Amino acid sequence: MTVYHAHLEYGNSGHLWANHSEERITESLVLPFINGQVISLNTSAGEEKKVKLFNMKNATFLRIFSTGERLTATAEKSIFQQIRESEFQEKNDCTSSFLNKIKKDSASIPTTSLLQKAFQPPKAQAFVVMKFGDEVLNSAYTSVIKPVVKKYGLTCIRVDEIPDSGKISDQILEAIAESKYVIADLSGARPNCYYEAGFAHALGKEIILTIRDGESAHFDLQGHRFIQWKTESDFKKQLTKRLKALEEAKGTSADSD
Repeated sequence: MTVYHAHLEYGNSGHLWANHSEERITESLVLPFINGQVISLNTSAGEEKKVKLFNMKNATFLRIFSTGERLTATAEKSIFQQIRESEFQEKNDCTSSFLNKIKKDSASIPTTSLLQKAFQPPKAQAFVVMKFGDEVLNSAYTSVIKPVVKKYGLTCIRVDEIPDSGKISDQILEAIAESKYVIADLSGARPNCYYEAGFAHALGKEIILTIRDGESAHFDLQGHRFIQWKTESDFKKQLTKRLKALEEAKGTSADSD
C-alpha cells in the first residue's frame, strides 16, 4: 500500500500532510495548487484546533512524498518531524512522477478548469489569434499560417473553424489552454486579440507573436520578440524558422523547404 505525504511552503511558513491516499492528496491539495484555489488548513494554537483559509496562489512550492506504509510517531520524533528531515524528503520525493500520473489520468476525463486543461499534455495543435474580416490577414492565414503549421504535424485552428455552438469567448480560452502553440497576429490592434494573447502568456503557453510591418505593438508587448512581416513569402520564411526552432527545442522537427 502506497501512502502519500506533502509539504506546502508559503513565505516563511509551511504546512505538512501525512498518511493520505493518492485521491485525497490529488483532490484536496494538488489540483487546488494548480488552480490557485482557496483551501482550509487545520492549525493549532496550544491545544486549541483552528481552521484557516489559505489562497494557494500564495504558495511558494509543493512537494509530494510516498512511503510503502503509514508513518507512525516514535519516541524520538513525531510524524511531521520525520517528514521535515532532508533525508526523508530526498529518499521519498515523488512529486515529478505524481504530477505525470495526474497529467496522464486527467487527459482521459472531461475537465472544466482551464488551468487543469493547460496542465494536461497539450493537443498537437496551434491556435491562431487574429483579426477577422481583413482580406490581407485572411490570405496570410490560409496561405501561410495553416500550411506552415501543418508541415510540423500540427492541426491549425481559428475560432471560426471550431465546430461548436458554444459561447465564442469560452471556446477561444479553452482552445488556447489545450493548444501546444498559440500564434497571435496583432495586426489591426484588436483589443480581443491582445486579451487572448495575454491569456496565453499567463498560462505559460509557447506563443508566437506576429504583426504586419509598419504597425506597432501596444501595451507591455513591445519588449517581446515579434515576427514583423511585409509579404506572405517573408511571413512564411520567418514563421517556418520560428516553429522549426521550437520543435527542435522540444525534440521534434520537420524538414524545411
